[in-house]
Amino acid sequence: MAFKRALWHSGLTYKQTCNKCQTAIQYTDEKLDFRPWYADGFVYCPRCRTPLRHNESFAIDANGNYINTAPAPAPAPAVAAAPAAAEPIAEGATAYCKNCGRPYTVGDSHFCNGCGAKLD
Repeated sequence: MAFKRALWHSGLTYKQTCNKCQTAIQYTDEKLDFRPWYADGFVYCPRCRTPLRHNESFAIDANGNYINTAPAPAPAPAVAAAPAAAEPIAEGATAYCKNCGRPYTVGDSHFCNGCGAKLD
């Protein structure tokens, strides 16, 4: 059983640039070479004969502007600077559990005696 390209044509014009020789190529879907493992087909660069994969995102209008381009994403909002990391508490100083507020001596244990939360 042989594979056949669909018999319909969109009538669109496509434009892409060859990755190898940087030649701009315009073509219609009638010029595509169908490959069963790549359903959209291939077009060949007329200058260096490199096969280029076709994609519908290469469609252009009469003015040469790409049709299927997504709108440019909005700029990301400015991210507030992260607060500076607190300096570590000195060994033997008194600190408080972040979970229950119980005081403990730094370096004596790794878990709170009141609630069992990790202290490090």
